[in-house]
Amino acid sequence: MMRHSPLPTLGFAAFVALASVAPAAPSATSSPTAGGPPPSSAPPVFSLAASTTDCASTVLSGMTLAQQVGQLFMMGVTSTGPTSTQLGEISSNHLGGVVLTGDSAAGVTGTLQITNQLQAQATSTAGVALSVAVDQEGGYVQVLSGPGFSSIPTALAQGSMDPTALRQAAAQWGRELLNAGITLNLAPVLDTVPASLGGANIPIGYYEREYGYTPDVVTSHGTAFASGMADAKVQATGKHFPGLGRVTANTDTTFGVTDTVTTRHDAYLQPFAAAISQGIPAIMVSLAQYNAIDGLRAAFSPTVMQGMLRSDLGFGGEIISDSMAAVAVSDLTPANRAMDFLTAGGTVVLDTNPADIPPMVSAVVARAQQDPSFLAQVQAAAGIVLEQKYRAGLVSCPAAYDPIVQHYQQLGGSGSFLGQPSGSEYRIAGGRAQDYAGGTIYWSYTTGAFEVNGGILSHYRSLGGPGGFLGFPLTDESGVPGGRYNNFTGGSIYWSPATNAREVHGAILGHYRALGGPGGFLGFPLTDETGTPGGRYNDFTGGSIYWSPASGAHEVNGGILGHYRALGGPVGFLGFPLTDETGTPDGIGRYNNFTGGSVYWTAGTGAREVHGAIRAKWGSLGYERSPLGYPVSDEYGVPGGRRNDFQHGSIVWNQATGTTQVI
Repeated sequence: MMRHSPLPTLGFAAFVALASVAPAAPSATSSPTAGGPPPSSAPPVFSLAASTTDCASTVLSGMTLAQQVGQLFMMGVTSTGPTSTQLGEISSNHLGGVVLTGDSAAGVTGTLQITNQLQAQATSTAGVALSVAVDQEGGYVQVLSGPGFSSIPTALAQGSMDPTALRQAAAQWGRELLNAGITLNLAPVLDTVPASLGGANIPIGYYEREYGYTPDVVTSHGTAFASGMADAKVQATGKHFPGLGRVTANTDTTFGVTDTVTTRHDAYLQPFAAAISQGIPAIMVSLAQYNAIDGLRAAFSPTVMQGMLRSDLGFGGEIISDSMAAVAVSDLTPANRAMDFLTAGGTVVLDTNPADIPPMVSAVVARAQQDPSFLAQVQAAAGIVLEQKYRAGLVSCPAAYDPIVQHYQQLGGSGSFLGQPSGSEYRIAGGRAQDYAGGTIYWSYTTGAFEVNGGILSHYRSLGGPGGFLGFPLTDESGVPGGRYNNFTGGSIYWSPATNAREVHGAILGHYRALGGPGGFLGFPLTDETGTPGGRYNDFTGGSIYWSPASGAHEVNGGILGHYRALGGPVGFLGFPLTDETGTPDGIGRYNNFTGGSVYWTAGTGAREVHGAIRAKWGSLGYERSPLGYPVSDEYGVPGGRRNDFQHGSIVWNQATGTTQVI
């Protein structure tokens, strides 16, 4: 399966793919909150509650035993297109999940067609959709490539990035997966490979799948990657607990792989502990044997799964097995692999060989029918799966526990402006939505349920809706003098009868709000945030805000804005603004400073620019409070140099000498 021959063969969790690099996200630097300025800190890394929701519990209680058992299995399907046998297994075994295997260059659109085909088979699972997983670590381990997918660097290369930048990049990679219908990424690798072992560690180090050679680096960068996935509403999986960084052989291809070093409270567990404390929803356990823990393979060890993960680290999410099709477990029948894993405390049996699934499922159902204590284990594990799926928008809740239905009723139900429901509730971008005659209610686990309607809804949809950069709504549509607005996780849309609906986000939104938003002198936006060489801008009824990484966000308005634009705006010699429009100390005029000069305005002189050596000379004399007063001309050419005229004189710059003279 590998294309890079001299590299040894990788099995599950290592399928090679390369794609084109996606551009970085625009200037959004903060997430707005309803009715206030953007928060100063980043959003939570993850949001996971400790208890099972009423929705998940109710759905579980309405499932047959076969449906409950099916939720505990994740089957491998061909990433370039499932076979008819694979499709049939999804329905007949009520499977809860699939994992795409093998390389695919189909791109985002092509992959979405495949994941939609897979989801269409989930018709026997009590309204619960499939968890669709993929291995998208980066480097040699990237299943999905093609149009719309970035070429993700190796984890070792990611480990050299600033963690904040890595989180932003991972969010972009996550959005690509989400747009392709992927709900679970089997990454990041949280194994630490000692520098002394390096590439001799075949499963991880040889392929540069580690973020670094110390637990601290793996912690900072592995959790940054997982955080980015969570930002994109793709669930992440930390692997391969309790670590494959100290072995030499690969469990995919070798029997008897043994770690003789790792202990129950080992320092190399730090990355897993950190990810768990931040709420990572899934942990994959390895198939290696750990002699310094209990001498068992981790996937069959109650000490590893119930003791270390559940008790020591307080992990409440899904414990997923590495592929049960691996050589490391070839001494057991498929049925025994599944039974031993679940009995020891596992949650989801992952197997990349579809032929293994039917005997596994049959064995678990038969045992659960005969053994009440095992049945309780099965139902507890299925409850964990449903809770995670609820958070991912994959569960259709009964009306009594459906947050969208509850919000609809709070707004007045069919008697409200929303009117009657249109069609059925549906999954969207890591959450759920319901259309009505008068608008749409969107829900995600981290934001709650809020409605969007009218012109704002139309514009929101044109920008990608929840799957776009704006994300899910944080408010219902709300009134502001002269218009309406909705806040979203990635920005806001404002509407007025004269301006229609326009979005503002990132640092520009933060500054706009600081200046009073639509109730301030800038009024409502006239444009969406728009790119200009080197930066971004929004136009408003009362001025504009320009942003660049170096200058930040500043407003320009009135006569100064008109003159600034006439001189080329941010692509002219003045560049981006360094200040908002500010009153001069004498109380007569106004000015903006720019990277390349200044523009001054008074009612009598209009707006004039001053820059370079002439501006420096004028400044040394006291600017407008100097004997020269305000500029009455822009800088212009004269024989041998340049000149600005002022109310009471001029400054001339001599090109030959580089000196200035006041005349």
